Amino acid sequence: MSGFAFPLLLPLAVLAPAALAWLALARRRHLRVPSLAPVRRTRVTVDVATTLALAALAVAWLGAAGPRRASLRAAPSVGRDLVVLLDLSASMGAPGRGRNSFAAARRAVERLADLRRDDRLALVAFGGKAAVLSPLTRDHATLLALASSLAPATLGPETAIGDALAVALEQLRHTKRGSGGIVLVSDGENNAGALDPVTAAAVAADRGVPVSTVAVGPEPAAAAPSRVNEALLREIARRSGGEFVRARDREALEAAFEHLAALEPSAGPTPAQRVWSDHSATPARWAAVLLLGAALAELVNRRAWA
Repeated sequence: MSGFAFPLLLPLAVLAPAALAWLALARRRHLRVPSLAPVRRTRVTVDVATTLALAALAVAWLGAAGPRRASLRAAPSVGRDLVVLLDLSASMGAPGRGRNSFAAARRAVERLADLRRDDRLALVAFGGKAAVLSPLTRDHATLLALASSLAPATLGPETAIGDALAVALEQLRHTKRGSGGIVLVSDGENNAGALDPVTAAAVAADRGVPVSTVAVGPEPAAAAPSRVNEALLREIARRSGGEFVRARDREALEAAFEHLAALEPSAGPTPAQRVWSDHSATPARWAAVLLLGAALAELVNRRAWA
């Protein structure tokens, strides 16, 4: 599809040269001297120079109108913004269960990155305090490399879930409402930090950010209390509009992440966009060539008079 950026200038491409041609003819009638032979000999060169100059003016106005051509360009798929909150508290490294939980959590993050290739992912680790290891990015390879370097208790032995949620929400501050989410992976109970996790979940709900929680760790032994506060994680998910998933082993954890990846809707490919390419340079070049020809014809005319 072709068109002009400034179509109102198109009439000038005809009117301006026509007006100048009329003035040139009127001036020639007043200055005609039939008895002079040199005038007859140079009339052809004068006509050529005038014609070329008027054609250059018309083409220049055509270029000023902005000729352009449209093409359809497919836009890339647009995903969502997801923040993964990974628990690094000391309980994740407890003998007999923590190391398996922590390794399984990292593999589950890898699985999520593989399933959500069009998404921007961020990684926030937390223990007694929270730290942003990777801001939102589509460079999942770098994010996973950073995740592989983590170890339990590097950010303190406690579990500050509320503070971690606040940090995650900050990463989604500029995300369009309804286009972001948080996935919280934890095996412990909130026992540190200044912000209550349920309050943080309420803030997430106000911002339209669902928090899906994944409780990791095996079933406790007989007569032994569970270290996972399922009630808290369920309440965080319920309050924010997310999903709660219980993962008792590595396979269940990976399945939980696959389940959450399916729940998070992906924004499909955006419709093809019409892109205009400017072609005003072509008439500009032709106008320059025509002006050069007019100048040469005028030079020949002047030499004939000399």
